[in-house]
Amino acid sequence: MRRGAFSLPAQVLIWASGSSAAGAVIGLAVGLFLDKPLGPTLFLMSLLFGTVVGITVFVCSVALYPVLRNLSPWVRWGLLGVGLLAGSAAGTAVVLWRFLFFVLSDTRQALAVFTLNAVLALLVGGLAHAYEGMRWRLADSLREVEEVRLVEAQLKELAARTELSALQARINPHFFFNTLNTISALLAEDPAKADDVVQTLADLFRYTFKATHGGAVPLSEELEFVDGYLAIEKARFGDRLKVEWTIDPAARAVRIPGLLLQPLVENAVGHGIAPVPGGGTVRIGACVSDGRLVIEVEDDGAGVSRPMSALIHEDHGLGNVRRRVSTATRGDGRLELTPSPSGRGTVARITL
Repeated sequence: MRRGAFSLPAQVLIWASGSSAAGAVIGLAVGLFLDKPLGPTLFLMSLLFGTVVGITVFVCSVALYPVLRNLSPWVRWGLLGVGLLAGSAAGTAVVLWRFLFFVLSDTRQALAVFTLNAVLALLVGGLAHAYEGMRWRLADSLREVEEVRLVEAQLKELAARTELSALQARINPHFFFNTLNTISALLAEDPAKADDVVQTLADLFRYTFKATHGGAVPLSEELEFVDGYLAIEKARFGDRLKVEWTIDPAARAVRIPGLLLQPLVENAVGHGIAPVPGGGTVRIGACVSDGRLVIEVEDDGAGVSRPMSALIHEDHGLGNVRRRVSTATRGDGRLELTPSPSGRGTVARITL
């Protein structure tokens, strides 16, 4: 059963007070209309009759509405009418019984009071019942809207996790097999370094599982992951791969979606540095500017001949990054690819 803004005793008190006040006003109005003073007895009776009508309406139209609302309209309104008539008649009879002299002195006026109270109970009760119906329907609509929003938020979260899992499924096997080849080559030449690569690979996989289920992570953790990733790539490329870091300390605590930078670094290494016989440098920078986090991954490698906008495909890593940036910032963030200012290579820039 739905709870109101006030407790049940408080609602009864409010209705009784309001009804008594209304009865007193009606009694005074009748006295003024008849142009004669309203005696204490009639004034008290007006208060009591107002209370009778108010409590009857409250019980039948408000308190019992949760029970009646599931019935068909004809049955609901029929039971409501019977309840209002019975309640007003019973209450009026109790009041008149306390004032037998009034009944005996003017029977016709007593019957008029019965009729008036019954009409008032039906009129006010019908309006209160209709109002309760609108209030409940509004509450149901608001609850449904909230449920839809909750489901939408859950679906967005599920979609984001699905995209992240898809990204992992695309990256991890490719990177994993390259790493296995690197470990295999190092076992004969440098077993200690091969062991370091194995430990680093294990740390990377632990992080990917955490990022998949943990949501946003501090940039510092993402940078540690990228550092481990690049350590394995440097074991693979040797002196052909160099890395430079320019990280603003204020940026390290900013939370970002997990595994956001890895696709950018992977592209810089795989498409920028790897095709160049002499290798090159990957520069990773992050800073906070005008309330925004700006992250750049730059390489001085081969560069690209196609327009930068054509490199971001929805079904590839960069398209995934762009969608996740947009989702995390509600469309306010962006991913940009531009030629490197040095004239060689590419700059990938994320703004959150």
